[in-house]
Amino acid sequence: MSSSPLPADRQHLVYARYTTKLKAQLRSLITEDLIDEHRRQPLGQHSDGLERVLNFFRRPPSYGLYSRVPLKEYVVIRLPIAAGADPEPIDDIVYSDENAAMHAVFRCHVEDLMRDSGA
Repeated sequence: MSSSPLPADRQHLVYARYTTKLKAQLRSLITEDLIDEHRRQPLGQHSDGLERVLNFFRRPPSYGLYSRVPLKEYVVIRLPIAAGADPEPIDDIVYSDENAAMHAVFRCHVEDLMRDSGA
């Protein structure tokens, strides 16, 4: 028997192990070609590899876009936002193109995924 206590709900342990393995698989899919595919077309139909990566990035916590001037200016924010709080941009960059802003969100997710690996 192990001397370390198991969580009361083993479901958390299984989920953590699953997520660790999934992240390792997804890291192997991150290539310059995959990043370029997203840059060219952030919305719409994607390759299987990009779809897998994007599905994982939809899990919370996440990043999002905030349109300071509707449909004209976008900033990348971290989600979730506390009730009643204003969204806080993660940097000072303001995007005038929605596709470029969506790609910036994607790059934030990629950086987090790769940082988790120690890569």
